[in-house]
Amino acid sequence: MKKSSTIVMLLVLVLAACAPKVAEPTTEVVAETTTEVVAEAPKFKAAMITDLGGLSTSPDTKGFSDLCWEALEKAKADLGIEITLFESKELADLEPNLTKAASEGYNYIVGCGFLFTDALAVVAPKFPDVDFAIVDSVVDAPNVHSLVFSEEEGSFLVGAIAAGMSETGTIGFVGGMEVPLIKKFEAGYWAGARTINPDIKILSGYTGSFSDVAKGKEITLTQYNQGADVVYAAAGACGLGTIEAAKENGFWAIGVDTDQDGYAPGSVLTSMLKHVEIAVYNSVKSSYDGTFKGGVVVNDLKIGAVGYSEMRYTKDKVPAELLAKVDRLAEMIKSGELVVPTTMEELETFVPPSM
Repeated sequence: MKKSSTIVMLLVLVLAACAPKVAEPTTEVVAETTTEVVAEAPKFKAAMITDLGGLSTSPDTKGFSDLCWEALEKAKADLGIEITLFESKELADLEPNLTKAASEGYNYIVGCGFLFTDALAVVAPKFPDVDFAIVDSVVDAPNVHSLVFSEEEGSFLVGAIAAGMSETGTIGFVGGMEVPLIKKFEAGYWAGARTINPDIKILSGYTGSFSDVAKGKEITLTQYNQGADVVYAAAGACGLGTIEAAKENGFWAIGVDTDQDGYAPGSVLTSMLKHVEIAVYNSVKSSYDGTFKGGVVVNDLKIGAVGYSEMRYTKDKVPAELLAKVDRLAEMIKSGELVVPTTMEELETFVPPSM
């Protein structure tokens, strides 16, 4: 019996040693992870406000305002910004449109045309954190880019071409509104023409508008009937009337702002180019980059902001000797050797350089 008890006891101890151990209960602490949500920065927004001319309804008749809009479209493509167009139908719309755009959080706003001068002078101080730009005028404010051009320099060159190409000794000029800006075009044109031909006769007329195509044609035909065989129009859409008259009657027209040579191939001698798209693009980009600084920005012949078109359809009609003179005059302007008059009063004392 004693021996059997001992054997049983040994079996119990062996089984206990071989039995699986039961794990002691443990408490596992799981660290919480927090994902920080970073708010996306608001997108840079730029707006353009048209003056009364608006945008062209045809890709074949682009004008001044279209160049401003092209600049914003390029900025959208290059920089990924958001752009919006505000159209003005009358002068009373300018200030409300500027205020609306600034109130809606636009970072950069450009008023395309000198008609914005008074409205922007009122609105810009109310929104000091918004960058503004105005084309063709000056508004003295720390948050305004005043983008001005040396239109007289480009007009000087096309005036020289006009005088050199005239067979009658009479050329014409058609302006839009009779304001200092357009007088710069006229003074430069006269000076360039007189440099090539001191005896040239120049006829001038103003439409009082930048949109009356019929009036532009009417004034042009009056000048043509008085002997003008080359007519330069610095009159916005009115210039389309000048081109139409030239095409119908077989004389030369000179376009403005954009390359209008293709409007009536063979009838548009050349166009005075004004690269508004370059000036506005540089302005909006500086706002986007954070380098914007208000003030006057002069865009002249020296930096390629004005000039004349490549004459796609007429260059073979222009004597190489004449173009060589025009290019020489351009270099004189760039170097400062030749200063082009900006008013008709300055024109009175202008002495053409010796050619």
